[in-house]
Amino acid sequence: MNTAIAQICEYIQYTLGNCELEETYKVLEKGLSTAGLHANQGSLLWDLLRELELTQLGLHEELSDKWKQQVVKVVDAFKRQLSVPLMHMESCYAEWNEWVQRLPSDYTLDLKPVEWGYQQALKTLKTYQPFEDQLLTEQDDEALYGTYKDYIKVTKNPVTIVCLYERAVAQLSLHTSLWNDYCLYAMSLGDLSDEVSKKAVRNCPWSEELWITRMRILEHNKCDEQPVTQCLEQGLVSIAPSPGLNLWLAYIEFIRRSSTAPEHLHKIITQGAEHLGETGDPTFKLLRLQAKLHARADNMTEARHIWSSILQYPSNKELANVWLEYIALEKQYGNAQQLRSLYQRAIAKCTDWPQFIAEDWQMYERECGTLQDMLKCEDKCKHINKTIVQQSVSEEKPVESKKRSRPQDGNDPKIKRLKISDELEIKPFKKNVTVADINTDTSVFVSNMRSSVTDEDLKKMFPSAKNISIPTDRKGGSRCFAYVEFETETEVTDALDRDRELLQGRPLFISKCVREQSQRRTAFKYSTQGENNKLFVRGLPKKLTQEDVENIFKPYECTAVRLVSLKSGQSKGLAYIDFKDKAAAEEALKATDQMDIDGFVITVAISAPPQKRQYDESDLLIPTRHARSRIQLPLVPRSVQTKQTDSVAQGTSKSNEDFRKMLLNKN
Repeated sequence: MNTAIAQICEYIQYTLGNCELEETYKVLEKGLSTAGLHANQGSLLWDLLRELELTQLGLHEELSDKWKQQVVKVVDAFKRQLSVPLMHMESCYAEWNEWVQRLPSDYTLDLKPVEWGYQQALKTLKTYQPFEDQLLTEQDDEALYGTYKDYIKVTKNPVTIVCLYERAVAQLSLHTSLWNDYCLYAMSLGDLSDEVSKKAVRNCPWSEELWITRMRILEHNKCDEQPVTQCLEQGLVSIAPSPGLNLWLAYIEFIRRSSTAPEHLHKIITQGAEHLGETGDPTFKLLRLQAKLHARADNMTEARHIWSSILQYPSNKELANVWLEYIALEKQYGNAQQLRSLYQRAIAKCTDWPQFIAEDWQMYERECGTLQDMLKCEDKCKHINKTIVQQSVSEEKPVESKKRSRPQDGNDPKIKRLKISDELEIKPFKKNVTVADINTDTSVFVSNMRSSVTDEDLKKMFPSAKNISIPTDRKGGSRCFAYVEFETETEVTDALDRDRELLQGRPLFISKCVREQSQRRTAFKYSTQGENNKLFVRGLPKKLTQEDVENIFKPYECTAVRLVSLKSGQSKGLAYIDFKDKAAAEEALKATDQMDIDGFVITVAISAPPQKRQYDESDLLIPTRHARSRIQLPLVPRSVQTKQTDSVAQGTSKSNEDFRKMLLNKN
């Protein structure tokens, strides 16, 4: 904002010598409306207006009609400036008094309006002063953001609030939360909200939250479906490779509220579900929403069909919370017969918390069922309650301290003995291969394999391999990686050059074998720093090959092209293009940015990867949930975790004597 004010002042000075006076006043008034309320730097613009009016006053004869008209303009300029809370406004007030004393004695002025405005501005300035002082000293971005938020809370004038937001985004142009606050405030200010949201997504295009806010601003401004759809498309391209689930949900909300055709709404939901897939929407939020919309429209047949497709996934049909959501929908919009059938299916399939489903069923029968319905419900739920009781008893059963005496009589029928059949062939245990068994100097590590890849497939790919080892899991299945050993290091180098080569339609990741795990973690193939001679391209059609992308950038002397792809080999629509120098990259950027390729508009920018998050020691102490665990809460009490953390941090341990004293309550 400070730079903008300086530029406005320079432009005003330029117009004084090169434009008409009316044009200068027009530019000056526009600058005052934009930055005239800047408490720290706005006085520069007001001083220009005041000096301009005083200069015009000196061109007229004293006490003439034109002189009196210009005096009115000078008084108005002083009045406007002194009514705005600005830093160091006492000097302007002193100049006002001095100017009034120089007026002819027979010319009278009404000084009360100017005096009243000045006193009110001083009172307001007292509330602004601490924040202005703090903004001059703060260096941290988050601290600046907090200061601006507190500053805005005490400000009552909407124009001043807009000025403060403009000052804030000028200093924190990449702060997504600040931009979102500004957009939400501007939503009630009409056309200004559209301009603010445009600037927000232009400065922070990676923020899904800002694209959602812009979409809602367009809806608030009564826009048609077309600009909102364009917002969705631009947002999905900008936030890639993020799937954009919440952006899709916001767009579906807009369609539901604005469209009167249910078929159009369900078509949009289907498109979103196909675009996201299972990885982009792992909890099937779009399909669950679609099922609820069908149910509200008295179309339970279609709602049940959608839920059947959701429950086809093993990760869903074993969870009680998924079944309970389906049950609640059937309870609200369905019929009793379907509901009771659903309860029985849920109890049979659920594996994590079936007792919750049983309790819900029993409560429903108590409310709506007959005696026969209740008896049938309890009969179906009996085995669940019995299992829970047995588990609780086994957990509470004390451990016997004495060993039972073993009978000496081998013919005791009560003793069950394990017999091994003579025909049973005992297979020797096969040791699983690890990196410790491999000669890392003459071997490569192959990963991202399909589980169906065998030793023979790798042997065809590496015919000169000396030995191929594919580690297996407990069930004997492939772990989807392998160690390939060669005779010489030259063959290893040739194999590394074949990185990302396809096998069964999936690219193989071929790298060096590293014995130390710490070295494997820190290795990364590509730079994470800004590179002026490299361009980052997004929005490419996913069907394009590396050769197709090379042909697009070949006229600009590109040296290398790297397509970003999924593990399956499918392109993400992203690419990195290397050039010989910065000038060639900038020329290609200007020529190809926003280029249309087969109906896709690509976005090109200088490569500047985001910094990786730095973890401190406190992050490593936070308990996390295992990826395969169905329970969302940690099973260890928080108090125990804290004590364990403290003991680890202090590095203390207890001996057997310490534990003996604790058990016997001895000091």
